Amino acid sequence: MLVSLVGYHMDFFEKTNADKNSIGFTYQDYVALKHALELKPEEHIGIEVYDDLHLESIEGHKTLVQVKHSINKSNITNKDIDLWKTLYNWSEAIKTIGDKSISLIFYTNKGLTLEPGIVQLLTNDTKDIEKIKDEIEKIEQDHKNKSDDLYKYISIINSLDSNSSKRLFNSISFQHSEDGIIRQIKTLLKTLAIPDDKIDDAFNYISGAFFKHKYDLVKNHTKINISYDDFRNNLGIDRIIQISRNCINNFDQYYDFESAYPTNVESKISYKQLKDLDLNSDSIVKYINEMAKTEAFIQKLQSSGDLTTQEERLIYLKALDEWQSRHSATYIRSRFTEINEDHLNKAFSVYTELTGNCNIVLDKNQLPKSMTTGTFLLLSDKPKIGWLQNWESVYK
Repeated sequence: MLVSLVGYHMDFFEKTNADKNSIGFTYQDYVALKHALELKPEEHIGIEVYDDLHLESIEGHKTLVQVKHSINKSNITNKDIDLWKTLYNWSEAIKTIGDKSISLIFYTNKGLTLEPGIVQLLTNDTKDIEKIKDEIEKIEQDHKNKSDDLYKYISIINSLDSNSSKRLFNSISFQHSEDGIIRQIKTLLKTLAIPDDKIDDAFNYISGAFFKHKYDLVKNHTKINISYDDFRNNLGIDRIIQISRNCINNFDQYYDFESAYPTNVESKISYKQLKDLDLNSDSIVKYINEMAKTEAFIQKLQSSGDLTTQEERLIYLKALDEWQSRHSATYIRSRFTEINEDHLNKAFSVYTELTGNCNIVLDKNQLPKSMTTGTFLLLSDKPKIGWLQNWESVYK
């Protein structure tokens, strides 16, 4: 199922943008997030800025979703401007879609009027097309202001040919609930076995990751098209769910992970830093390979949804903190500006202390020693850290 915005009838929907307030936008975003959480493998969700949702199944069935939000939660009435404008937009979109299978959903937090009329006729599971057309004819005749937008929408719908009317009205359904969309999403998270005391945090992390990703794509003028795998893995949603369930990441798979062998080793700053410690070539190559393996392993964990960007950042922050403490303590009484034997001894002690005796722990799970070494070397390659006292002036 593909969820995207209705690009092929954008001209019609763009005309409706001016009356949407920021709360409406946010409500629509949360509706999109709810659909994203309901995605199945091989399905997608796509969003274009401030437009309504469009779902497309793998079989090609299309579903247009108009999202309408109201602060005062007044009912959808028989002459509701949002309703008639939506019917107009859908009638125009259907012309472009052609004979493809389609469903039309009016998604709102507003209630539906109980008065007899077009709303009740459209909400019936079985549509009485003739009664609907008669009701529209009556509404058009009774409407006094023949120059307003509402009359324009009503008259256009009333002028549809028989086939278009039948297709339009038979495709319509309503999804309305006064239950807040955020509450609906949190209820959905409960079905993912997230404990009650973790629901709020999970909601905040998931919505934050989703909206940030959307913002980044919009900012870069990139069309939003998020697959199930993107949402669950690349955005880290599955990992957030795992963390919320208290699922601890197991780094032991690092031992079985295939080694990586980088190219242009001698051009790397991490290589130069190790060479300046006067290590032998075999040891340097071994450590650089460990760095490459660590980087590839982290990328693998992220692509499979087993490590979030926040967790990766925390690993590096912990390593930086350890380095800062040991580097500062080692050189607290020194003022080295050039490399000499005493300077090399201290630099080597910083390196061996960190790679040999330092433990980095994430979620009560300790990184393997080789991965810890690789983490420090990755930082030295950026370079964010160094072994010499004056490393910044030498390598930056």
